[in-house]
Amino acid sequence: MALQAAFSTVSPAIVKTSKLAGNELIIRRAFYREATQTTLAVALILVVLFLVLGLTKLLGRAAGGRYGGDLVLWLLGLELAQSLAILVPLALYLGVLMTLGRWYRDSEMTVWAACGVGMASMSRPVMQLALAFSVVVAALALYVSPWADATAERIKDKSRDQAELSAIPPGVFTELRNSGRIFYVERIDAGAVLRNVFVHDRRSQRQNIVVAQTARQITDVTTGEKFIVLENGSLYEGTPGEPDYEVVDFETYKIRLEPAQSKERATPIKGLSNRELLRAGSRSHIVNLNMRISRPVMVLVLALFALVMAHTDPRKGRMGNVLAAILVYVVYTNALGVGETLLHDGRVPLALGLWWVHAAFAIFAGYFLMRRARNKPLLPRLRAASQ
Repeated sequence: MALQAAFSTVSPAIVKTSKLAGNELIIRRAFYREATQTTLAVALILVVLFLVLGLTKLLGRAAGGRYGGDLVLWLLGLELAQSLAILVPLALYLGVLMTLGRWYRDSEMTVWAACGVGMASMSRPVMQLALAFSVVVAALALYVSPWADATAERIKDKSRDQAELSAIPPGVFTELRNSGRIFYVERIDAGAVLRNVFVHDRRSQRQNIVVAQTARQITDVTTGEKFIVLENGSLYEGTPGEPDYEVVDFETYKIRLEPAQSKERATPIKGLSNRELLRAGSRSHIVNLNMRISRPVMVLVLALFALVMAHTDPRKGRMGNVLAAILVYVVYTNALGVGETLLHDGRVPLALGLWWVHAAFAIFAGYFLMRRARNKPLLPRLRAASQ
């Protein structure tokens, strides 16, 4: 009888605890699913916007002759790989903010709070999801981004060292790198065939001008040397008005492109590996390493702010919190930029790094989260002043 009485006394508490644990498990699964889907959707939108803007920029540079058009897609992919460490934290921040904001608008958070799942309980799945994404961001910031930056610089350097007809913009007088010749092309047809070509050799002591209907570039399979083959044109050589002035019509005329002298260029700091940054040990290298480490740390801090800023009062609308959340992100990123400048200028000790910025924002996020958990306004002084 005593054992039966003990079970009858304890069983309500056990049932209540099991129900609460079951509710938390349901909430976590629902949050993981919806927040992940929303984050991936936001990341896809950000990537598309980045690709559109990046493609426009790279096409403009290619049209200006900075590198060949065949490199645009390669460089675009590498620039995207460099920027993922910045886009993913923003995507997670907006994903968590939108997910919890919808829960508040649909009164789901009110229902969960009535079931015993409050703000403190919601912080666990939010931080667990943020921790998983921070690992991904750490891999992107510490390994993928430096590799992409170094690879992009090598491609650009190789393109600068090669004289390519594909880099000549139509309708513009362009001096082909390392050739000493000025080219003008009216248009470029499919297959890199140039139409109505004008070539002026600046290195010749006498005037040397070639005009041709078409031109194309070939490579000698034996020597690897590159030539520009001009077809159906005329060569004008000499001094105008002098007896030795010559005009020669031709069907085919070859111009040899001299290869550029290979120069060993130092890898930029952003393209160095983490071990190389530590080995160098200079202030600039340590600052860059701090910025890489800041990316995954930023994910965790932003997740706390998303949990705070997602709170929405249906009677007051949601735009205020959305604008506040955007403001927090802008201030946070700018504070990291200011911290990077101060660290680079020696106004902040290297041992302190950028941790003081993350600590300050983490303290603010924790304070705001505590006030949210107690159903208090974030800024009580402003409310008191308005009264």
